[in-house]
Amino acid sequence: MRWLLSKLAETYFKMQIPMEKHGMVPEESFAGSMSGCRLGVLPDKFYDRVEEGSILIKRARSFSFCTDGLVLDDDDAGERVDADVVVLATGFRGDQKLTDMLVSATFKQQIVAAPLYRQCVHPRIPQMAVIGYTENLTSIYTFEMMAKWVAHLLAGAFRLPSVVRMEASAVEWDEHLVMRRHGEGGGGKPCLGAVNTWYNDELCRDMGYEPRRKKGILAEWLQPYGPADYAGIL
Repeated sequence: MRWLLSKLAETYFKMQIPMEKHGMVPEESFAGSMSGCRLGVLPDKFYDRVEEGSILIKRARSFSFCTDGLVLDDDDAGERVDADVVVLATGFRGDQKLTDMLVSATFKQQIVAAPLYRQCVHPRIPQMAVIGYTENLTSIYTFEMMAKWVAHLLAGAFRLPSVVRMEASAVEWDEHLVMRRHGEGGGGKPCLGAVNTWYNDELCRDMGYEPRRKKGILAEWLQPYGPADYAGIL
């Protein structure tokens, strides 16, 4: 049923959005993109602007700079694109940033070799908290929940469990998270896209808040969860 629903959604979006016409159909399935936090939100009337020619879509395996812009694919023989400003939207290598924060070679190896407890604290480096490494489809409020969890931890509202228990919990969570891939080389960051509500439930329990945020059993079962449901957490 899950596969069928994702295929129906994928077919619907392909019919509604002229991705195929402009060579923009993703290589990955809708289900894979959804669970891996790789869905983008288009600006209003994006493809209308593509149709009228004010936005040009170019695919290139590589590029280089020239005097008045860019050269796509080949250094000299490729297509030239005149440009006043070039914005490099290259993404973020969170794993590299984690290791760069540490001086100890042992800690550098540990921080990327094992998952984080509650996606914030390494079980063997509990004196350091990381916020924003694990992503979500709506990352801003997820990062806010992480920050509140860390603030409650520092305020003494709860204590971390033993190293063994933290490692066991982190490994269990790692099995449910999908790793985002960066290019063909693999690697990447974990994504909470498919288990976001479950994750927030765990944070609420730790902080002493009721994880069931809806009013009434029907709302709890039928209404989706969103940022507004956690507005009362201080």
